[in-house]
Amino acid sequence: EIEAICASSDCRDAQTVANQLYEEVTGDLRDAINDGSALSSLQESSSVIATLLDGAIITSNFGEVVIPILALLTVWYPDWRGQSGTCKNDGNSPIYMKMLGTYYESSLISCCQRFYQWDIYSCSGGGYVQSGFYPNWGQSEKKCLKITETADDMNVNIPSQRLANNAESCCEQHYSWAYNECISLTGGSPLVTGTGKWYVNHEKMICQMDCPKGGSVPDPKCGGLANTWKTLYESAATCCEQKLAWIPSATCEAKSGLTTLVGTSKWYVDWNLEKCVKDCASSSEANCGGLAERWDITYGSISECCQRISHIPQHDCTVE
Repeated sequence: EIEAICASSDCRDAQTVANQLYEEVTGDLRDAINDGSALSSLQESSSVIATLLDGAIITSNFGEVVIPILALLTVWYPDWRGQSGTCKNDGNSPIYMKMLGTYYESSLISCCQRFYQWDIYSCSGGGYVQSGFYPNWGQSEKKCLKITETADDMNVNIPSQRLANNAESCCEQHYSWAYNECISLTGGSPLVTGTGKWYVNHEKMICQMDCPKGGSVPDPKCGGLANTWKTLYESAATCCEQKLAWIPSATCEAKSGLTTLVGTSKWYVDWNLEKCVKDCASSSEANCGGLAERWDITYGSISECCQRISHIPQHDCTVE
């Protein structure tokens, strides 16, 4: 058609060529409709096309249906028989596809999305770049990763049903049991700030704050957003008392709050030595026995402590 138009027109003007080609197609379509050959043929293959043509016949306006019909006539099917890993629109689909009519899509992208979800990028010849968030499965961190327009990400080939529009949706869909942790690690909504309360970290044997890690001004006491099953406490002291009762409260609180351990400077009995020693952290301090354990009873004076081991003479009661 274009060669014929150029033989009689100036093909240097693209708009003129397009208008004339449109008129040629419209005229041919009108002739085929008037003699009934187009309608009877198309009715067998597409009820949508038949409906468009019926409307055009009634209104005698064929211009509005040319483009929709051409779009419907250009269909794509999965090339399973040829094993090319893509979709084709060459009209050579298998007989069963033609008979069923349910294997066709109106564009290459939609065909690839439907039939080649695991490799849409290759199927579309690089014409489709995925976007969104997908789960970081196979790794220890419970977070979602964002596909970016880089060569590496284009080859990730994430099935579309595993992609989410944002971090929140991805975490809810794939890490619902650790949603808050996922949001924090993924870098989700800044509105998710946590409660500021405390929960236990059994692995580190400390209590941590319910707040996101990182940020512009990171708080080292934040352990990340608490998961839904975690019990929250108003203070590190209460958390230590309830969840880590075998650890000296001063030790637990200091480690949880990232403060220096100093001890109370009170006295307690070291039963291995059968001596009274001081509750302190510095071994350079006189009579320092290290930090007292939770079960150690502390005394305000050395004489009170020595009474606890009264069978030991008072002058031998201390390590000095």
